[in-house]
Amino acid sequence: MNKTENQIFDLIVTHVVDITTNVNFETIKHSSMLSPLGMDSIGRAELIARMKEELSLNVAAEEFYKANNLGELAFLFVKKLKEK
Repeated sequence: MNKTENQIFDLIVTHVVDITTNVNFETIKHSSMLSPLGMDSIGRAELIARMKEELSLNVAAEEFYKANNLGELAFLFVKKLKEK
């Protein structure tokens, strides 16, 4: 699976919109942070679990906690995919 960072970002945004339900896809940017989007630690864990499953990644969820925004989160997922 060779996904680009933009494709991964779009997957993340799709899940964020599904989990939070009060955010529009169009309003989310690479610099968007999860808390202002209405996502708490449970939502963040749900997002990471969904992404790991969708991308068939078998790495610890903690690997993704250091991301400060959605762009950084997408970058971390791409990095883990390349290491796979």
